[in-house]
Amino acid sequence: MTVDYGTDLKLTDDDIVFTPDGDVETVSGPACVAQDIARTLKTAPGRLAWDRDAGSSMPLMLNDSGIEAGAAVAELERVAEDDPRVDPLSVRARSVGQGRFRLEFRPLGAVAAETLEYDLKERP
Repeated sequence: MTVDYGTDLKLTDDDIVFTPDGDVETVSGPACVAQDIARTLKTAPGRLAWDRDAGSSMPLMLNDSGIEAGAAVAELERVAEDDPRVDPLSVRARSVGQGRFRLEFRPLGAVAAETLEYDLKERP
């Protein structure tokens, strides 16, 4: 199965990455899916003028000591499962301690899973 995962500008810490010769670096394949999901998790609902439904409630949970781990796990899984390039049966999120979470998913047709870490104690 061949899946077009797309290609996008590569971002590190929300900044565009440049090659040593000054070109803009890109990301494609399963890494593009992971980057897109990570960006969605950092975007609060209603923040994108062209798509008010896009985003995640994860930014609203930052530094909120009353958030249940189950709510964060459910939101991480929802965002990954909503991406049509992800095998929904492969999505697993779990708490790894003190407001930190790990999301694992496998893009359709990919051999390996992608992993994202999310910390509710730090600004993404």
